[in-house]
Amino acid sequence: MPKQPNITLYSCDRPSCVNKEYVLPNATASPNWHEVTRVDRNGNQRKILFCESDYQQYLQLAENQDKDYDLWLNKPLNTEGK
Repeated sequence: MPKQPNITLYSCDRPSCVNKEYVLPNATASPNWHEVTRVDRNGNQRKILFCESDYQQYLQLAENQDKDYDLWLNKPLNTEGK
């Protein structure tokens, strides 16, 4: 392959993932890349880039976390002993 300047490299941010895509100038990356903004428990935001496979797994993880949060939020307070 000849040397190609100004290439954009898409690389999944999940350390165990090897998916990468090189995109030439004026080209568009495949729709299989998803940038997610993750907010941690301290309110810190972090942008993360996932390939399609890891993005689908992330969506399932986020859905489970949302369900756990909703259960916790709507759980009646324990008022025994007050």
